[in-house]
Amino acid sequence: CTTLRIPENPAQPGGRTIELAIARVPAISRRKAPDPVFLIAGGPGMGTRAMYTTVAGAFARIGRERDLVLVDQRGTGGSAALDCDFDEDALADVDPAQVPALARRCLEALEARPQDVRQYTTSLAVQDLERVRVALGYGPVNLYGVSYGTRVAQHYLRRHPAAVRSAILDGVVPPQL
Repeated sequence: CTTLRIPENPAQPGGRTIELAIARVPAISRRKAPDPVFLIAGGPGMGTRAMYTTVAGAFARIGRERDLVLVDQRGTGGSAALDCDFDEDALADVDPAQVPALARRCLEALEARPQDVRQYTTSLAVQDLERVRVALGYGPVNLYGVSYGTRVAQHYLRRHPAAVRSAILDGVVPPQL
């Protein structure tokens, strides 16, 4: 496990930074394949490292030959999580006019309060994945995205086609959603 310090706002590289939480599950084969599998969690809002603990058995076979890389997307898990303590049942009955005030209170209460919540998007998560791939020294990778993670994988494929060997989209969420 490690972290990668990145700018919260890529347009301001000298500004506030956040840490991306990363875990690498090394392949057990001495002659492992050079192309790892990057897992991308659903949600949005679920950290990949937490998701992996529930599905690790499904990746045991592929993990023999390939490293598995787990990156908590910015705003999730151990990467400056934007987790608010809401009663989800009560939220279903909230007057839509109250949502902006609830969101402001949530942001003010966050331990790792973002300087600019607009910097927690799918497009920036894709940039972050590419930074992680390069920082770890990998060539082309295999992507496994589930639910919302399929959207991230689709965006990554569009922006970095030469960096992808293959992709599995499990429970596709279309890019326009």
